[in-house]
Amino acid sequence: MNTASLSTPAGRSLSTTLALALISLSVVALLVSNALQMASNWQVHQRGLAREQESRAHGAAVEVRAFFDARWNMLATSIKMSSLATAPAEQRTEALERLLVLDPLFEQLIILDDQRFVVASASQNPHKTVNFLDPALIDEIMRRTALRDRLISSLRIDAASGEPGIVMALPLVDSFENYHGALIATVNARLLWTTVQRQTPDPDSLAYVVDRQGNLLACSDTARVMRGDNASGVAIVQRFIRERSASIQTMHYTGLSGAEVVGSYEALDDPPWAVVIETPRAVAYRSVLNDLVVSGIILLGAVVVSGGIGLYLARWLTAPLIDLTRVANRIASGERDVPVDARGPREIQILARAFTAMTAQLEANLETLEQRVAQRTADLRAALAEVEARAREQARLLEEIAHQREVIRELSVPVLPVTEDALVMPLIGAIDTERLADIQDRALHALQRSRACYLLVDITGVPVVDSQVAQGLIAIASMCRLLGAEMVLIGIRPEVAQTIVGLGLNLSSLRTAADLQTVLRDFAAQRRDRVARNGEAIERRNGRGSLPA
Repeated sequence: MNTASLSTPAGRSLSTTLALALISLSVVALLVSNALQMASNWQVHQRGLAREQESRAHGAAVEVRAFFDARWNMLATSIKMSSLATAPAEQRTEALERLLVLDPLFEQLIILDDQRFVVASASQNPHKTVNFLDPALIDEIMRRTALRDRLISSLRIDAASGEPGIVMALPLVDSFENYHGALIATVNARLLWTTVQRQTPDPDSLAYVVDRQGNLLACSDTARVMRGDNASGVAIVQRFIRERSASIQTMHYTGLSGAEVVGSYEALDDPPWAVVIETPRAVAYRSVLNDLVVSGIILLGAVVVSGGIGLYLARWLTAPLIDLTRVANRIASGERDVPVDARGPREIQILARAFTAMTAQLEANLETLEQRVAQRTADLRAALAEVEARAREQARLLEEIAHQREVIRELSVPVLPVTEDALVMPLIGAIDTERLADIQDRALHALQRSRACYLLVDITGVPVVDSQVAQGLIAIASMCRLLGAEMVLIGIRPEVAQTIVGLGLNLSSLRTAADLQTVLRDFAAQRRDRVARNGEAIERRNGRGSLPA
């Protein structure tokens, strides 16, 4: 027996599946390993980055402190060594000039007495005076120095020269700690700017100094300071202003330049400023990103290598299966004596031998298959004939049942003639919508066939008369009148009468009677009266027609 050859099913081949499985296992293993390694590197890098940022902020803070500590020490030493509080004006001026020589960053030195009069002054360039003092600042200086406190102003830019400066003021006291005024020094802030710029070896990084109001006092981008920018909107500056903490902090936020940065700050005690170091996030994590790129390249190479190895192994494993599939196709097309080459791995060889045994068994089974098919066909034909006979018998039974149902329906609503012009319809049992329609139909057809004048409906055997049944009876009475007949309702029991009255139904249009005998007796009496009246009428007519003697 010939059969069509097996078609190639849709789907992925075994070699492709094995290759993909090997590649997937390799990729998953490498991904897990790289992910763990990258997570570890990321944590290590974050800790290192935080330490580096904090170290830069701390270094900048130390240099800023050293910058101001050196100026404070020089000013305090000059007050004590030169007796600036009580010395004559000439000696005070000489001491101030020596101080200018010792530290060129002092642009101007002024001594104010306790009445705010200038008693001595000195300047690096007498022909070019830089004045950062205003009445409000002088008031603040005199108030703070009177309390034996020192003061550092915010950054000030000279309108004429464009030079940045900071005003430093100390109380001027004698050896008995008596207050005699204030020593005011204007310090050039460009060295402070240079100090801050040294903390940003990376050109993309930013370092700056802010006060408690967020004003920029120094910045590696000096143009921002010259413009008078304010950094109070930066998250790390807000934290410094809010917490007033002197501890070193490291944060990720949107920096002063508007880019995402990693930043740290360290707060100074005196002055109450903070040094902030910001590094762009892309720069801070550049090494980690480079490692990620290298890992991706290595992973891609591993995928290619593992894919090649997996494809080779898959083909080596599936080649015997492909040969076995070709043999199966030939057997399916009708060939029987097809040799099976048992080669390849041990499992494939076992499969080939089993396939050979299956082919032999198939050949033996095919010899008896046609006989079995013929026997089964004969059995099916006999069964089909029996089913057809049963179907015919069932159709006959269904026809008889339908006829019986029709007879039962006619018997359930009988219409019987009791006189020449009267029909009686006894109703027994409950009446539903379907039976009520049947009653109406049979009553009308019976009246039409018999030409009767009366339809006597006996409801003695009806257990319940509800509104629906009552309305149906009224409808039958109306239909009878349309056909020229009259309906008489017989056998209303007391409980039925109570129900009808309780439902509020109006049956005044119906003629009723207690029982059938009463109606028939009334009909007989009416017939006798009608016959008597007819006889009298005939006699009178005959009497009028006779001649006199």
